[in-house]
Formats: sequence, structure tokens, C-alpha cells
Amino acid sequence: MEKIVFKLWKKEPDSLDKFKDSLLVDLPVTLAPLVNDLQINIADEDVDAAAALVQSSYPKNPNAIIFIKVLSHYYSEQIVSILSSLTSKVEGFIVSESIILDDESKDHLGKRSEGFSQVVFLEKPAHMSAFDWFDHWTHHHTNIAIETQSNFTYVQNTVVRPLQKDSPNFIAVIEECFPSEAMSNPAIFYNAENDPALLSKNTELMMDSCSSFIDFQKIEVIPTSRYRMIEENKI
Repeated sequence: MEKIVFKLWKKEPDSLDKFKDSLLVDLPVTLAPLVNDLQINIADEDVDAAAALVQSSYPKNPNAIIFIKVLSHYYSEQIVSILSSLTSKVEGFIVSESIILDDESKDHLGKRSEGFSQVVFLEKPAHMSAFDWFDHWTHHHTNIAIETQSNFTYVQNTVVRPLQKDSPNFIAVIEECFPSEAMSNPAIFYNAENDPALLSKNTELMMDSCSSFIDFQKIEVIPTSRYRMIEENKI
């Protein structure tokens, strides 16, 4: 089984609502025979309150990110063709998935998941080896990310390779889900509601760890609404 992450940009004449409908209504039906799992993340109006969290070193940000699982990426060309018919641009990345946290009670198949999902694309800083980067991420940062934030889903995706030659050189894609209030309230985001001292401590711990392995000139942070549409090849 392989997991593929696709960044999608809507066609310029299309409204975001039209694009959203094509992804949530039409795409699951089209992809059902081809994929074992489909998750659709859309940067829609439901996450407007998270505007301050957006970061982009690769403007402009995609309008949606989808995550699929297939028996083999050998069949991905057919999927790319389907996605290209709905979009102005597609970028795909084969990834290795590591699920750290996953509160399945927040997901409702075919409907919007509770809270919001922050999707992060990262490149490796030039001064770090890949071994040191993953060592920090796995053995240091992961525990901090869980302890200092209110995330109830935390998935680390290591990029195996891109599907397009001219794609950014991403090393990882992170999926994190938070309560809706965390979109605009840092105290809730950092799991420190009504505790200014803990907020300061958690923010500092998180930023210090991030600064140790993230190049903030090569990062993309996209708040989204998350929809689990297909599981085990069922709509």
C-alpha cells in the first residue's frame, strides 16, 4: 500500500465553492474504483479564522490537498489525469506515513471533521543532513509537538519522491488537527487555556524545537477543513 499527497489549485474561472463541490461530490465517485482511502483537505471559508496561521514560501498556496492510498503508485498517472481535469495545477508526492495521534471520533465519513487540519510542507535546511533532520524530528520534536499543543491528530509523512520533476524539494508533510477555537486563540492552540505562564512556556519550547530543524524560508502552512471520504474502498 502506498500513500500519495496531492496539492491542487483550482481553475481561475471557478469559484472556491464550485471547486469544493467537484472535490467532495464528484471526485469520491470517480476515484472509488482506484483508491483504498481518500481524504480531502480544503482551504475554505470554514478556516478563515486561521488566516494568521498561513505561511507560504511558494505562492500561491494550493486550494486543496488530498491524501490517497493505493496498492501501487504505478496507477497514479490515471489519478493525476482525473485530478488535472478538475484543476489548473497538480503536484504529487509519494510519502511514508507515520500516525502519532489519530482521534477517529472527530472524523465523520463523508462529512467535515471536527476542528481544523493544519497541513505543513517542509524542506530540509541546507546545513543539516537528512539523518540529523529526521533524528531531531523523531526523537526530540515529536514529543514536544504533542505535549505543547492541543492537537488530537498528528501524522508525519516522509516524502519518498515527487511525481513531478519541477516540484519543491519537500522532505516531509505534516497533518495536525486542532480544536476550532485554536484557529484564533493561541492559548488553546498551545494547550494553555487560562494559563499565561504555560502559554509562554509551551510557545517557547515549540519555537525552539522548530528553529532547530525547520528553514522558515522554505515552509508552507495551510489551515484546512478535513473530509474523510473513502475508507477501505468504501464511500
